[in-house]
Amino acid sequence: MSQPVPFFAPVPAREGAEWVQLSWRIFRAHWPRYIGLTSLYLLLMQMCAAIVGPLCMLLNPILSVGFLAAAWHHERGELPEVKHLFAGFKSNLRALLPLGGVHLVGLLFALTMGLLASGLSLDQLKGFEEQGAVPQEALMRVMLVTLAITLPLTAALWFSPALIVFSDAGFAQAIGASVRASLANWLSMSVYGVAMFGLTVLAVVLVSPLLYLLPAKMVLTTVMLLVVPLTAIRMISDYVCYRRVFHREERVTKVAGAG
Repeated sequence: MSQPVPFFAPVPAREGAEWVQLSWRIFRAHWPRYIGLTSLYLLLMQMCAAIVGPLCMLLNPILSVGFLAAAWHHERGELPEVKHLFAGFKSNLRALLPLGGVHLVGLLFALTMGLLASGLSLDQLKGFEEQGAVPQEALMRVMLVTLAITLPLTAALWFSPALIVFSDAGFAQAIGASVRASLANWLSMSVYGVAMFGLTVLAVVLVSPLLYLLPAKMVLTTVMLLVVPLTAIRMISDYVCYRRVFHREERVTKVAGAG
């Protein structure tokens, strides 16, 4: 039986930037372990995508729980381990699986509506991209409509995995609580998004000169050196956001090695 979800707290907008800072500190405390965890996560997702295509998104919420588990153990002075990546298979799997389905269907719906608004088919859009002459107005319509639809989807899925794992919430219960918490904290979540984007831009600016200096064989390796840490910080931030909103009285600054 599902348990009552914890009460969420509206937080100041400025804390959105602190979520990114705390996620960075958690990552830095045991960065080799988080690098290994993230590399395995990306590898498994790529292998799944090669086999089943977009259906690999069904696996994403289950594996993303691994970062929640790793950060939870880290907070209690333990080491993040590879086995934590598979914690989702033991934590209310029946409720986690539909989250991937909602994500997949939601993105497909958003893309379909965006294409309808632009008046282009997917084949036409691909053709324009290959020719390097995508109509700017049509592309803008696709992006705006897709973004407008994915925003509520993001709100529904933001806290859902953590609520399912840590509060044993049911599928619908988790989505409802996630939407309410996201609406109550839309300012801090917007600041968080801007901060993550800024961190990504900074990383790209720092690494870009190397791409021109290194031989072609090293470019992919360099890009992965950028993608893996950013992905790790992004995944860890799911735990930080959840703790700050739903367990505000327990500060993440208690994390061993991060204070």
